[in-house]
Amino acid sequence: MIKNIVIMCDYGYIEGGAAKVAIQTALALKKYTDLNIIFVGGSGEICDELKRSGVISYSLNEYDLLGNPSRLMAMLKGIWNKSISQKLKGIIKDLNPKETIIHIHTWTKVLSSSVFQLVNQMEFPLFLTIHDYFTVCPNGGCFNYVKNEICELRPMSFQCLICNCDVRHYYHKMWRCIRQFRQNQVIRKMTDIRYIFVSEFSKRQILKRYSNIQYQFILKNPIEFGNRYRVEVEKNCYFLYIGRLSEEKGVEIFCKAISETGVKGVVIGDGKLKNSLMKQYPDIIFTGWLAKHEMQDWIDKGRCLIFPSKGYENAPLTPLEVQAYGIPCIVSSLCAAVDNISDGVTGLACDINSHESLNQAIEQLKSDQYVKELSFNTFTRFEQEEHMEEKYISRLCQIYNTI
Repeated sequence: MIKNIVIMCDYGYIEGGAAKVAIQTALALKKYTDLNIIFVGGSGEICDELKRSGVISYSLNEYDLLGNPSRLMAMLKGIWNKSISQKLKGIIKDLNPKETIIHIHTWTKVLSSSVFQLVNQMEFPLFLTIHDYFTVCPNGGCFNYVKNEICELRPMSFQCLICNCDVRHYYHKMWRCIRQFRQNQVIRKMTDIRYIFVSEFSKRQILKRYSNIQYQFILKNPIEFGNRYRVEVEKNCYFLYIGRLSEEKGVEIFCKAISETGVKGVVIGDGKLKNSLMKQYPDIIFTGWLAKHEMQDWIDKGRCLIFPSKGYENAPLTPLEVQAYGIPCIVSSLCAAVDNISDGVTGLACDINSHESLNQAIEQLKSDQYVKELSFNTFTRFEQEEHMEEKYISRLCQIYNTI
C-alpha cells in the first residue's frame, strides 16, 4: 500500500514551468490525499508555499550548473553528482520501498542522473514526468540552436556528435554528450521506470527517438484559472505574443508578420532579443515581464494569441491559459500547442517556416465575424475540468496505483 510520495526537482522554488508543476503537484497531493508528501529540491531555499503547506521539504543546498563558482566542479557534478545522491540517501533511507514512490520532475541542472542509480539500488518504484527532451537529446530540445531549426538527427549518433548545435559553443555540446552517455548508461537500464508524458505530441517525439519505454502514461499539466469569462475579442485589436524573447521561440517571426499585415501587436516577455526588436519594430508594444494581474489586462484587450515557436514545445501552457477566456490562437504546427486547437474551429495552425502561412492566418482574423466565431467555439469547447488541479491529482494517483 502506498503511504509516501517523494517529489524531486532541481529547484526548491519556482524557477520555471517544470519546477512550478513539481511544486504544485506536491501541494495538491497534500491537499487532496492522506499520503505523506515529501519534496526534495536540489538547489535554493524551499519556497514559502511548500513551507506553509505541511509538505515535508528539503533543499539539498547544491549549486546549479550556472551558479557554481567553479566551472570544473560544475562540469563534473553536472555529469554525476555523488554528493546529491548521498544527501538523498539520508532522506529516504528510513522509508519502506514497498510503501513509497519516488517521482522525479527535473534532474539536469542540479540533481544529475546519480539520483536514478540510487533510487534503483534502493529498489524504490520510480515515476518520471517528461517536461523536456533531455531523456533523448543532449541539448534537451531536439533543436539546432546554431541553424535555428529542429534537429532530426538520431541522438548520440556520429552525425549528432559532430554537429555544432549548442546554444553556447561546440565544446559545451561535447560536454552535454558526455553527460548524455553517462545518463543513458543508468536510465536506459532501468526498464521499470514509469514515464509520464505531458502531451501526445511530446510522447510521439520521444518515442520516435527512443522506443524502448515499457510503461507510458499521459498526464496534462494542471492550470490555475480565475473566474472564466469570454473576452469580446471581436472588439479588440491587439495580437499577443507571450513568452521568452529568443530565436527558437519565434518572436522575430511574430514581429515581422505583425508589421507586414498592419495589425497591432504586443510582446509580453523578456530576453536577449528585446532591445534589437524594439528598435526594429517601434510600432509594436514591448511590455517586458508582467505580474499576473498586469498580464490579465492585456488578455482582456487581446484579439488573438500567436504562438510561433520554431521548436518542439513540450506542453506550452500559455495557449491554454488564454483559450480559457475564449481567445483564439494561431499556433505553430511544429509544437504541442497544436494538440489543443481544432484548426479552423478554435484557432489556426500554420507552418511557421512559411512566411505566407502566418500572414494569411492573421489576415483571416481581421474579420470581426470570423474571430468572434472562433472565440465562441474556443470558450464553449474549453474543457476546464480536464486541466483542474483536483482532476490532475486523481489521474496521477491512478498512475501511481499501476505499481
